[in-house]
Amino acid sequence: MLRTIRIILAVVSFIVMTALFVDFTGTAAAALSFLPKVQLVPALLALNFVAIAFVALLSLLFGRLYCSVICPLGIFQDAVSRIRVWLTPKRKRRRGLFGFAAANSMMRLAFLCVFVIAAILGLTGVLAASYAGLLEPYSIFGRFAGQWLVPGWRAVSVPIADLAASQEVYLFDGVPAPSAFSWVLASIAAAQILLVAGLAWWRGRIYCNSVCPVGTALGAISPHSLFKVTIDLDKCVSCGLCGRFCKSQCIDTKNHKIDYSRCVVCMDCMDHCSTHALGFRMTRRNVPARTEKAADTGRRAFIATAGLLGGALASHAADKVTDGGFAPLKHKEPHDNDIAPVPAGAISRKHFSEHCTACQLCVSECPSGVLKPSLSAEGFMQPRLVFTDGYCRPECTRCSEVCPAGAIKPIDAAEKSSIKIGTAVVDPDSCISAAYGQHCGNCARNCPAGAILMVKGENGNMRPTVSAEVCIGCGKCEYVCPVGTVTQLSATKAAIHVTGTEVHQKV
Repeated sequence: MLRTIRIILAVVSFIVMTALFVDFTGTAAAALSFLPKVQLVPALLALNFVAIAFVALLSLLFGRLYCSVICPLGIFQDAVSRIRVWLTPKRKRRRGLFGFAAANSMMRLAFLCVFVIAAILGLTGVLAASYAGLLEPYSIFGRFAGQWLVPGWRAVSVPIADLAASQEVYLFDGVPAPSAFSWVLASIAAAQILLVAGLAWWRGRIYCNSVCPVGTALGAISPHSLFKVTIDLDKCVSCGLCGRFCKSQCIDTKNHKIDYSRCVVCMDCMDHCSTHALGFRMTRRNVPARTEKAADTGRRAFIATAGLLGGALASHAADKVTDGGFAPLKHKEPHDNDIAPVPAGAISRKHFSEHCTACQLCVSECPSGVLKPSLSAEGFMQPRLVFTDGYCRPECTRCSEVCPAGAIKPIDAAEKSSIKIGTAVVDPDSCISAAYGQHCGNCARNCPAGAILMVKGENGNMRPTVSAEVCIGCGKCEYVCPVGTVTQLSATKAAIHVTGTEVHQKV
């Protein structure tokens, strides 16, 4: 019964996590955005003490149940292992698929130290926190969902939405169009998830118990948990089935001992024990004696974990090929900004870079599709605002609602409309009004802040001017600018674009 309950909770948790990425209505984000914020590393970066206390208390009570029920990458590995069991012939399956293996203590501590150093360097602004996120389990899952599941889902949903709209059925209205697919980012996401899947197929939870910094950190707490999977020596017949089916390879059947630093409380061992010698009990029985080496490893893991905590403190726009069915269009290219704008709520570019682990949940949740992963070395895989296919709507606060790491602080619509994230800059040499004397004014008419005015230039043509004190940097002017889209002009970029500010300001 306990194992069944654990599996049900894990399935629900995984579905919810996935729904947060693929749901375009915002319903999942409004009701379930708390779940990503319970992920340990994002909670540490966000200084979410409630979530940190919850994970610590959960581990002290039930061991590493977090890894089997809350962590989406852990649940994914369990699914891979289960598929392997299903595909294995029954005769070979009865002999077992895993078996006990000694802990890779030095490897675990080495990866944890690398992660802690990268996280601390990110917090001091030397290195983007996204590099630490390369090892963080939630971010690995998020990048795979954002780069593969979301584009695939939208590619299927948009034609359905368009077909429904042609029949005057608007239930699917609001599906964002698929954004430009980046093979570089998608390849990195695929390589990571395939590596984890391959390791899970080969040796179960080896990633969690040899590489994952969260697993190592929780492994320092779990041996002291109140409830544990224990062996009743009076009932045990030494058949060894529990050890042969343990995905964590942590049950030493010869010595009747369990390495609780690696046990993820999946309870598969209990399912295979015919004599009911294994149980999840509140007891101190059968706790393996701590050798001097084990005690030293535990102390080092605790110190490294404490170091991580200390470092943490330190419009649906479907693709078109013609303009109203007449003028052919080309895709507008983004400007290469020296200062790329970051979302309202990020406080500053420095704060955003130091806290974002590149899980890309905000990218998937953005209804306008203006948040896109960056390929720059400074903010590798972290989101940036690109206004070629949409703009940051002043009334939308979805990214601030779902960010689990505190990189984007929660704000409301009224607060967002007064935050300046950048300033629009005009290129008069490519503006069709200023340079060619055509009547345009798209940017001035569409500016939600009223920061753009059309004035007469020295050549007698009307040209846009931007009031920097009023402009909030939403990017609508860049989005609606026709320059860069019409094939008759050689320009490939909009005549007006937004350059970001290092520190956000109130207007």
